[in-house]
Amino acid sequence: MNSPRLPVRFYLDAGTMELDMTGRGSSILVPNRHLRDVLRAKGYEVFYQEFHGAHDYVSWRGTIADGLILLGGGGGASSDAGHRAAK
Repeated sequence: MNSPRLPVRFYLDAGTMELDMTGRGSSILVPNRHLRDVLRAKGYEVFYQEFHGAHDYVSWRGTIADGLILLGGGGGASSDAGHRAAK
């Protein structure tokens, strides 16, 4: 579907130990990477990083600040956030 690009930016992150909610143990990394790639192909600015951790508050406590800073305009110019970024 072709539609005009909207003036929005995205911040995505995922832990390398994140599992799906069905309990089957599937990682959400592959879908997150695909979403990142699709958004970038459509011309959106996407900040993406992966971290060693799971889908929990302990992991989010560090990355939520990264997302807020980057989306609030106070971050760097790179589309990949920090040294933990995956391309």
